Amino acid sequence: MAWLAVLALGLLLQLTSLVRGFLARLVARYGFFYAYLLSTAVGNILAVILWRFASSSSYRSAYWILQFLTLLIGCGIVLEIFKHVLSPYRGAEKFATAVGLSTFGAIFCFAIAYRLVVSSPDQAFFELERNVRTVQALFLCGILTVVSYYRIPIGKNLKGMISGYGLYIVTSLFTLAVRAYAGPQFNSSWSVIQPLSFDVSLGIWLVALWSSHPNPAPDPAIPLESDYEALAARTRRALVSMRSNLTGRP
Repeated sequence: MAWLAVLALGLLLQLTSLVRGFLARLVARYGFFYAYLLSTAVGNILAVILWRFASSSSYRSAYWILQFLTLLIGCGIVLEIFKHVLSPYRGAEKFATAVGLSTFGAIFCFAIAYRLVVSSPDQAFFELERNVRTVQALFLCGILTVVSYYRIPIGKNLKGMISGYGLYIVTSLFTLAVRAYAGPQFNSSWSVIQPLSFDVSLGIWLVALWSSHPNPAPDPAIPLESDYEALAARTRRALVSMRSNLTGRP
C-alpha cells in the first residue's frame, strides 16, 4: 500500500532526526520539538501494529487517541518557536506564551466538550485539527511578521523548524478543506497526502537540524521590548479608564 511506504519513509526520517538530535545535543534545547518527533514515531509504529493485529474498532480507538496526543504535543512546537525567537525580550516572550497557552487550552477544552455531544470521533477530531491548525498558522504568521518588522536574527535550526512546520500546517489546512468539501471519498487520497507532506517537513527538519546553529546575538538597538512595554502601559491605562467608567470611581 502507498500509505505504508510513505509511513515507512517518515519513520526512517523521524528516527534519523532523533539520533542526530542526541548527537548534536539539540534535544535539550528543543525539547517540545523532539518530543513531537518521538510521539509521532511511536504513534506510527503502534498504528501499524494495531492495523495488522488488532480489531478494526480497537485500531480506530487507538488511532484517534494517538492523533489527539500528537496534535496536543505539536502545539508545543509553536510555543517553543515563541520562546527561542523572543527569548532576548522577556516581556514579549511571556505575553506570547501566555496567549498561546490560553488559546490552545481553550480550543482543546472546547473539543473535549464537543466530543461529548457528537457521536462521531472522526467529525470531532477533524473539527479540532482544523481549529488548532488555523490558530497555529495565525501564530506562525504573527511571529514571522515580528521577525520581519524588527529584523530579529534567527539561526538555521529555527528557520528549518518554522519552515517545515509551516509547510505541514498549510498542507493540513488545504487537505482538511478539500475533505470537508469532497466528503469520505477523499479519505484514500488524504491518507497519502497528509503523511507525505509530513515526510517533506521531516526532510526539511533533518537538514536544518543536522547540527547546532543557534540564533545570532540580537542587535541591542531593536526596540521590541520597549515597544511591548509601551503597549502594555497603554493597555493598562485603557483598562483602568474602562473600569472607572463602568463603576463611576477613579
